Amino acid sequence: MMASTNLAKRPFRNERLPWLLAGILAFSGIVVSIVHARLINQLVSGAEARTVLAVRADEARIAALESDISREPPLKLESAELARFRAYKELVDLRVFPWRPFLAELESVLSADVRLTRISPAGPKGGQGMLIEISGESRSKDAAFSVAEALDASPVFSNAVLKSLSEKETETEFTLEVVFDPRVAQRPQEKS
Repeated sequence: MMASTNLAKRPFRNERLPWLLAGILAFSGIVVSIVHARLINQLVSGAEARTVLAVRADEARIAALESDISREPPLKLESAELARFRAYKELVDLRVFPWRPFLAELESVLSADVRLTRISPAGPKGGQGMLIEISGESRSKDAAFSVAEALDASPVFSNAVLKSLSEKETETEFTLEVVFDPRVAQRPQEKS
């Protein structure tokens, strides 16, 4: 192989790299300048300030309406209309009843000697839970009593009371009332 000879006074240097870097730097400077120009345009145009003023005006209007409502005298309802509202409230309470935690806790408490035939939520009981009426059949009187005791021992249920107990040929029918507190039932689920 032949040795290369350079006859130039100055050796050749690749000047593309510095020009490439200068071009990239100039292009990024132009992009940053455009972004800053748009940002300054938004600040100068005041669109954000107008939005804030509109929100404050809406909040002031809401406060004025709420104060007007608070100064209104309370509504006087007739007894028939009040009874109708109570009926609607009971329907809503039945519709939003927390069935899943109730049935899960009930399943963990019941024994194999008991079969439930009816579960009827009776509505809220003084802010301490919901009154539930449960009817069922058991193989013996002792099994019916043990269901009431197991419900009363559960932290979710309280005030379990046997309302009726009647013995048939092969089974014992019972009806009991218990207070179910859905807030206690949901606490363990929130922790997990």
